[in-house]
Amino acid sequence: MIPSAWFVVPLAGVIALLLVSGCDRSEEAPPTPARVAGKSRPVPTPTRADPGERAVVEQARGVTDPQLHSAGFGARLREWAEADPEAALAYVRQLPAGADYTQGLLQVLEVFGRRDPDRALVLARELVSTGEQQAFYNSFFARLATEDPAAAAARLASLPPGDRRERALRAVAEGWSSTDLPAALAWAGKLDAADRGPALEAVLAVLAPADPLRAINLAGQSLTGVAWERTVGAALRVLVQSDPQAAAAMVSRLPLDGELGPVALEVARALAGRNAAEALAWVNRLSAGKVRDLALTNALDSWAAEDPIAAGRYIARLPAGPTQVAAATGWARRRAVTDPQEAATWSGMLNDDSARRPALAIIASVWAQHDPAAAARWAADTPALPAEALTGALSYWTLQDAGAAQDFVLHLAGETQVRAAVYLAPTLAQRDPVAALTWSQSLPNAAAREAALAAAFARWLGNAPVAARTWVAAANLPPATKARLLAPARP
Repeated sequence: MIPSAWFVVPLAGVIALLLVSGCDRSEEAPPTPARVAGKSRPVPTPTRADPGERAVVEQARGVTDPQLHSAGFGARLREWAEADPEAALAYVRQLPAGADYTQGLLQVLEVFGRRDPDRALVLARELVSTGEQQAFYNSFFARLATEDPAAAAARLASLPPGDRRERALRAVAEGWSSTDLPAALAWAGKLDAADRGPALEAVLAVLAPADPLRAINLAGQSLTGVAWERTVGAALRVLVQSDPQAAAAMVSRLPLDGELGPVALEVARALAGRNAAEALAWVNRLSAGKVRDLALTNALDSWAAEDPIAAGRYIARLPAGPTQVAAATGWARRRAVTDPQEAATWSGMLNDDSARRPALAIIASVWAQHDPAAAARWAADTPALPAEALTGALSYWTLQDAGAAQDFVLHLAGETQVRAAVYLAPTLAQRDPVAALTWSQSLPNAAAREAALAAAFARWLGNAPVAARTWVAAANLPPATKARLLAPARP
């Protein structure tokens, strides 16, 4: 099955992409005569030998710079193919598997496709073997469909079932739809069951931007499974932009799994941008589950952008549980960017720890990125915060002003100082271990002093063991302290 995001790429674009980026040189080799339809077939000889053209192409192929190689080789081979396609074809046949073979094959097939479409299809069936090479079918049939869609459709009969046939079907459907959508739709609807799905999906993808309601209706009549989900999802995304109420009415009646779940989130956001109460009422009518929780978060995000205070109050009144947690953390992240102090105050309105603690952690993290000093002071004064809130703020503060961060930790009290000092000491030791150890010994709290000294020395010992051992041997420290510093770390 072709992925949902499939679209037709003109062969010139494919070749241009190869010119810039090159191809995977690990692809399989081109088919040998013995592999073609199980029969041996002699390799055709060129109609006109031209050592000069071959030499020019080989010279370009010898360039080692990947971009220059691809660009030069492609340009020279294209000139040769335009002048003598049979000779260029014979040259490509003898290339080893890899980027040059794929690039050369696509260029030669493109020339044959314009001059002799039936011969191009015969050659493609013989020589195309990898997914990258099968891009030929997309561009070939897309071009034919814009020139003569009926003739392009007739040539589909020469392709066996499989990936290349589906590529060609989609290319014909899209190309035909771009010039005569009603005719393309009628053609796709008359195909047999195996071909009808891919062709109709491609036609409806062209119809959806212009008439999403009709595309949804036709998809319901003719498509099933993932193809139906993709088509309906794409059409609903168009409808959301012009008529979110109509989209909401449809989405509420659909199964919100697979491709359609993300559409519900877009509907919630669009409704909330117009009327928050209407959006929340719609979300609450959805079946309980992950999609509804995400839709509520999207609606609240959109509401918070317009009226953060009202949205925050609504979130604080939600029942405790995963929905409130998701909504609270989303609101906290958004509000902390513009007014972290207000966000911190708002967190006190949350009555359940399962929502309050993650919201507080988000506020601390966002605040620390903008004003680490203020965030660190707030974290130190807020016992409900996890330890990571303070250490995270210290990490940002140290980058901005290490001296101020050290002085701040010196004036903390109790266990808060211990946690902060143990975090900060090895960070300082990474830059200046002696200064970090000196600072550690200046801490007023004995527990913090000992823990910070050990943390700073462990970092130094790991980075420069000889220097660290030399320092500790000469340091004015009690023998027991030295022994603890040098003791092997416990597993």
